[in-house]
Amino acid sequence: MDVVLPLRKPLPLMTRRGTDTRVLTWTFRRQHETVICQLGLNRDRSAYELRLNPPWALQSTTTEIFDDAVPAFQRHAAIERVLVDEGWLLEGFESVNGAALAQLSLGG
Repeated sequence: MDVVLPLRKPLPLMTRRGTDTRVLTWTFRRQHETVICQLGLNRDRSAYELRLNPPWALQSTTTEIFDDAVPAFQRHAAIERVLVDEGWLLEGFESVNGAALAQLSLGG
């Protein structure tokens, strides 16, 4: 009886789809106003995008670009602090794998 495992047998490779990326979405609410903040990789995965659609700028979505995740999270934390200090509540958080940064709907 052979008790030695066939270690030279090739192992199956684990594959990961290159298009999958995680997008984090925070939804803040104050009375009838909504602010949506998203953080994720851009289309070519070369930088992080932090998107915000504040109700005080209804005609545009603010996008900030970061080379690294740490400054992007630090910037999000600073924005969240300002919102909470101004009476906004975190209504929801969503983390979606395999998503792309969506075009945020304008308005509240």
